[in-house]
Amino acid sequence: MSDPVLDLYQSRVYQAMSHPSTDPAVTAVAARLAGLDVPAPSAARFLEIGCAAGHNLLPLAVRWPESHFVGIDFSTSAIAEARETARLAGLSNVSFVETDLRTYEPGDGELFDFIIAHGVYSWVPADVRQSLLDLCAARLSPRGVALISYNTLPGWSLRKTLGGLTSQLSATQSVGGDPEEILAFLATAAGNHTPYARHLTTVLHEMLGKGGALLSFDDFGPVNEPCTFSDFTDHAGRSGLRYLGESQLVEDFPPSLAPEAAEILKPLAGNPLVMQQTIDVLTNRTFRRSLLCRADASLSGQVTAAGVLDFSVRSPHALERTAGGARLLNQAGKELARFEDPLAVAFFSALSATQSVPVGEVIGQMPDLLDPGRRLPRMVVDAARRGLVLLRDEPVRFDPSIPAFPNLGPLRLISARKGQPIVDLYHAPCQLDDRWQRIAAAMDGSRSVADLVVLAKTMGPNLDVQTWLGQLAARGMFAG
Repeated sequence: MSDPVLDLYQSRVYQAMSHPSTDPAVTAVAARLAGLDVPAPSAARFLEIGCAAGHNLLPLAVRWPESHFVGIDFSTSAIAEARETARLAGLSNVSFVETDLRTYEPGDGELFDFIIAHGVYSWVPADVRQSLLDLCAARLSPRGVALISYNTLPGWSLRKTLGGLTSQLSATQSVGGDPEEILAFLATAAGNHTPYARHLTTVLHEMLGKGGALLSFDDFGPVNEPCTFSDFTDHAGRSGLRYLGESQLVEDFPPSLAPEAAEILKPLAGNPLVMQQTIDVLTNRTFRRSLLCRADASLSGQVTAAGVLDFSVRSPHALERTAGGARLLNQAGKELARFEDPLAVAFFSALSATQSVPVGEVIGQMPDLLDPGRRLPRMVVDAARRGLVLLRDEPVRFDPSIPAFPNLGPLRLISARKGQPIVDLYHAPCQLDDRWQRIAAAMDGSRSVADLVVLAKTMGPNLDVQTWLGQLAARGMFAG
């Protein structure tokens, strides 16, 4: 009998991309703040389920050569490409397995410290979802953490309805057969004359923004089963797993909530699962990236102040000074926080927007007259939960200056030459248009900056190579 999910992945290529929310250096912080003492990613075992051609996993294998990585997928072509990319990049710490999740058996006794399953749970049949959770429960190490993403209700309800309507309209061929044409037609028909119309139009444009290639796997995939957060955690619990929190701290209490919501929701603090389901309803959340551990995992409780000082931190934005002190715009760009506390002003002023360094090192750059005491670690965690700083398990240090002979390194060069995004040191993808892609593909260390400027002139008169190289250098593209 034909398997429509398998048929899709065997016949079409899933879009290459990295997912910063799956970065183990980030998820390790969230897990530790939830009480799980996860191993350091620099010496750990990783499994990615649904790895496609390895674009998410391979940069991690480059970053942590002492760790071991396994990627599994049922697409023959994707696994073949992943293996070839690993070979060309000279990576010996990663392997790829073509397999069905329902029958996959790791090596005898093999356990994983980090399991990543991004874009799997909601897009596979019920028996595969069960196999996914069973594998996590059986193969997580005692201190291991699994990241599973899924579409959530009630937020996904409208998108699911739009998917069904698009199929109906496509069958009539009255407004075009292409899903993107139909979505554009609906957006035009909806207008913006009422609050609902504006919401609907926003959702339609978000779907259109994914592009047809991704829509065929995501919104219009053969299987797309959103669920409530409560249903997901119930399923995880029945499978021997425990919910820890979201992979990014800011998602535990999303910025879209009203500022007064934290105080209003305090009565739910004793029941965090009910709290999270309530937040999903209040925010109409459509997607989660949840962290799970084994049900029998030992949770140690709160991270100590010393533990917070070991985290690495950077600012997502430059500090803006004001007459009253300083202010910082958070990632979502919706909340403006004013810091008039001298300790807070000094801390945020010492942060870098490019380098991620230990909190203790930032304190060393602050005025001696300020005593951070135990107040600053609490402030750092609170700022991270609000998206005002970004915490990691380890520092990220690199030279942000443009090298005389820019070299992207083997893996990024391979991606550039395939027309795929290149991935920075924070695991964020950088998609380049055709002209920049051609220049990036030439950055193997054999050409000087002047040579690249000359190359750019053959492609058009308006390419500011120097500025562009500076932007790449600031993201660590020439390091690691």
